[in-house]
Amino acid sequence: MISSRLSASTYFAVTYHHCLRSARMTETSTVITMPPVSQREAGTIGSAGQLVAGTEAKVVRADGSLARIGEEGELYIRGPQCHYNRYFNNDAANAETFVDGWVRTGDEVLFRENGDMFIIDRLKELIKCRGFQVAPAELEGHLLDHPDVADACVVGVADDYSGEVPLAFVALAPHASAKWTGDSKQREFVKASIKKHVSDTKVRYKWLDGGVEFIDIIPKNPSGKLLRRFLRDRANELRKARPATVEGAKAKL
Repeated sequence: MISSRLSASTYFAVTYHHCLRSARMTETSTVITMPPVSQREAGTIGSAGQLVAGTEAKVVRADGSLARIGEEGELYIRGPQCHYNRYFNNDAANAETFVDGWVRTGDEVLFRENGDMFIIDRLKELIKCRGFQVAPAELEGHLLDHPDVADACVVGVADDYSGEVPLAFVALAPHASAKWTGDSKQREFVKASIKKHVSDTKVRYKWLDGGVEFIDIIPKNPSGKLLRRFLRDRANELRKARPATVEGAKAKL
């Protein structure tokens, strides 16, 4: 999954070619959305396209009610591509994912009036900060606009006051890595610059209060998907190693 910002950047960078975006999952065997065949272009930039023929969808709020057009919620899918796949020898997962003929995708999405679907993030990967939901993909796409950032992965780290706060693992661009290797003051300057890059444009609960950690390479599987769980484990280890602090906001409680 890539962010809308990165999708748009790719669209404009790869000229003379069409970048077709679609959504699929193992549980549905094949695609569930793609740009309509009637469109000669690649569809709406940032969207995953529209539902393919024969496929139904509903968007469900956290309280179980149906979301309206333009409102975010979990995507449920129903169609001929959903009838055959099941998890082998895992009744619990089957019961959770396949519900009354629908497939719970675990994706937070929204639909526009014209039928375009936009994927916000994986629900399990959303960071719950002060009662708000923060999509890691949004912050990751924004971090890639920083000149010193080559790649990034954002995870939630436990916080006594906020519940969770975003922490960014950043792989520096070659010029930045070569320039600041071994210089702790410069490294802290770059971290501050990256945090400011987020705080200057994002609402308060999306700030990188969990910090910025440099890493040589962002772990991914062979298909390019972020192995977020490894960095989440590493973030928890870093938190345990840090001394406890009491900030002013926490002291007021």
